[in-house]
Amino acid sequence: MLSMTGFGSGQASVDGASVTVELRSVNHRFLDVALKLPSTMAFLEGDIRAFLKEKVARGRISCSVQLERASTTATMTVDRVRLEQGIGLLREAADRLQEVTDETHTPRLEHLLAIPDLFVAEEPESDAQKLRAGVLEALAFATDGLIAMKSHEGAELTTELERRIAAVRRQHADVVQLAPEAAAEAHTRLSTRIQELIDEQIDPPRLAQEIALLADRANINEECERLGVHLDSFQASLTDEGQVAKRLNFLLQEMHREVNTMGSKTNLMAITQLVIAMKEEIESMREQIQNLE
Repeated sequence: MLSMTGFGSGQASVDGASVTVELRSVNHRFLDVALKLPSTMAFLEGDIRAFLKEKVARGRISCSVQLERASTTATMTVDRVRLEQGIGLLREAADRLQEVTDETHTPRLEHLLAIPDLFVAEEPESDAQKLRAGVLEALAFATDGLIAMKSHEGAELTTELERRIAAVRRQHADVVQLAPEAAAEAHTRLSTRIQELIDEQIDPPRLAQEIALLADRANINEECERLGVHLDSFQASLTDEGQVAKRLNFLLQEMHREVNTMGSKTNLMAITQLVIAMKEEIESMREQIQNLE
């Protein structure tokens, strides 16, 4: 089984540059991918999403991609648009100053050099196919790391679930042993109630209905049997491959239903205490499987 939380990173080289991909995954009902890409890699968004969709079933995944080039690969150049804008503004300022002072002012080189971000580092363009191959290579490494961590956490979670399901099995076995005592206690209540109904001289149809209802509440054998089946199914599912979280959640819901019915059918304190303990274990497992893929 796989957890939905994990981290993975990967690197690859593209034309002397380094591509780094980082993946972080947390719980989510469906697959939700949030990408952070440089503008030069925007065309790879579809490829990245498709790759992750094949590898991950559920979870909110944050994917960060960075491209780092060696400093020697960049060349300095003048931002011509910014240069023309700067020249225009300097001329406009000189003309206005001349109107105010009647003196001629000529823009000089030092004025142009004061323009912010006039010089920019121009990175060489990478071949689109090479860039795509490099990103997917780094993404594959990152995904392998992510899945490895998800698998490790999933194994730890499986161990915890096995420990708790074993506890429920022991408690269930204790309930089965106490069931005859519970039936005897319920039979006593049934006999007492029937006598009360006879003394009240209620009509026969009503008496038959009350007796049937009380007789049904006197037996927890069916609930014990169904709970045993659900426990076996849950244990088997823990060793299955693929997405098992939904199946486990359904089985836990059914277990809770059977345990709850046991508690409502008997007043035997020993069984009531076991029912409370089983409910606590089942509720804890329901919380834990929310982290399973």
